[in-house]
Amino acid sequence: MHPNRAADAAIVAGIPKPGRFRVDFPGLSPSERALSPWRLSWPLVVGLLLFVVLLSVEGLPLLADPDTHWHIAIGNWILETGWVPTVDSHSHTFLSQPWIAKEWLSQLLLALAYDAGGWGAVAVLCAASIGLAFALLLRLLLRDIRLLPAALFTIAAIVMTAPHLLARPHVLAFPAMLLWVAGLVRAVEQRRAPKPLLLLAMLLWANLHGGFTLGLMLCGAFALEAVIGARDWSERRHLFGEWAKFGVTAVLVACITPYGPETMLVTFRIFNLGEALGMISEWRSPNFQDLPQQELVLLIAVYFCLSRGVKLPFVRLLIVLGLLHLFLMYVRNAELLAMLAPLIIAPVLARQWPTLRPGAEPAGASLLRQRLAALGHPAGRNALALCLVLGAVYAGGLIRFAGIRPPDAILPEAALDFIHDAELKGNVFNHYGFGGFLIHAGIKTFIDGRGELYGGDFIKRYVKIVAQKDDQPLEETLDEFNIEWTLLLKNQAANAVLAHLPNWKRAYSDDTATIYIRQR
Repeated sequence: MHPNRAADAAIVAGIPKPGRFRVDFPGLSPSERALSPWRLSWPLVVGLLLFVVLLSVEGLPLLADPDTHWHIAIGNWILETGWVPTVDSHSHTFLSQPWIAKEWLSQLLLALAYDAGGWGAVAVLCAASIGLAFALLLRLLLRDIRLLPAALFTIAAIVMTAPHLLARPHVLAFPAMLLWVAGLVRAVEQRRAPKPLLLLAMLLWANLHGGFTLGLMLCGAFALEAVIGARDWSERRHLFGEWAKFGVTAVLVACITPYGPETMLVTFRIFNLGEALGMISEWRSPNFQDLPQQELVLLIAVYFCLSRGVKLPFVRLLIVLGLLHLFLMYVRNAELLAMLAPLIIAPVLARQWPTLRPGAEPAGASLLRQRLAALGHPAGRNALALCLVLGAVYAGGLIRFAGIRPPDAILPEAALDFIHDAELKGNVFNHYGFGGFLIHAGIKTFIDGRGELYGGDFIKRYVKIVAQKDDQPLEETLDEFNIEWTLLLKNQAANAVLAHLPNWKRAYSDDTATIYIRQR
């Protein structure tokens, strides 16, 4: 018998080749080998646990962002009008100026959830998307590497992104983002162009969140790696043509939104805000004194790369460095580095260290270790259905009985009640962080979280005004914009000036907000 055939026959009989890793799991029952429909999987467990934890944390940080309120308001505006906005109708400073809801689909989903089940449904929707995203991340990593390194990457990603896991459009776009990048990486690894079906991920991403422009740039970068890595001129020419066709199609697909290609331009408008971006907390560089867990993850990653000699292809190294740069520039980009970098480097690690490949359990592996590795297989249909039912029951109970709402510390609810009871009218001069609450309450704002609408100059002027660093006196600014009342944080410097202005009177104050009213 031919030696190779004899070796193959030995594998079929359950006898491993000398010096090779066996991929079967001796000691498992026949039903386990056949992958029972009741089998669990690690991605399913991770996704379900994360879903439960996000909805159970005290104070519910998931809802601790004021921008969630105006996203819901925009979604309800779309539901009421049957179309998407093209001009601003929610501020008095930029009323009727051009503005688009680039994240219209996410805003629509948030509004539908809020209308159906209040804040509880919004939290459930976003927690489900986050749980799905990290389950998907682990599942995609398990295609290239074993359970332990894949799980460590996933845990690190959760730790890095935890401060930015908020009920906002970006978390609803996580699954589409992961599928897109994983598809690009898989295409490069298999020396081919991405499959056309992957364009559906771009279509969804482009309508959910403005970050899709990064996805298009990554497509170009991976196309370059594919062409550079071709084995000969003929393959290089073929790959160039196939990737070029896919890239052009991806750009066209990204334009299939209510606004066409204009959604791409919004990204550039945001970055054109310049130094005003640094005045918005999430657009600042990470402060590792406040976020030591992120620093720890980065230090561990640097140690691993230096001590183990990780070697990435040139283009892929530039991509990872680019993601690191985006995070170090803007803390809100933590999820890009934490969730995308593992997908990008996992195949390289598997090539550099074959023992990291899936199924590469050494011959002497314990039965427990083999059983744990078996959970890397996809979940069985019955187990998946049962977990979905249990998750739905848990979510329904929370929506119905838990009274979920945003944390009191960031919600000026008492101040809003006073505004309605006092029937305050006219233009308001508000704290930046209160803009979302006012829009949701139907009150036109002075400023809010839509930075691309207001522009860098207006944002810088506002920051100087409230900090009393503007050349123009506060009273002149209030007169310029016909301000009738103010809603600011209790300790903001502008309140001290208002207290000494002759025509202004403090009407309300609590631990969160202070309201002054113009006396006529």
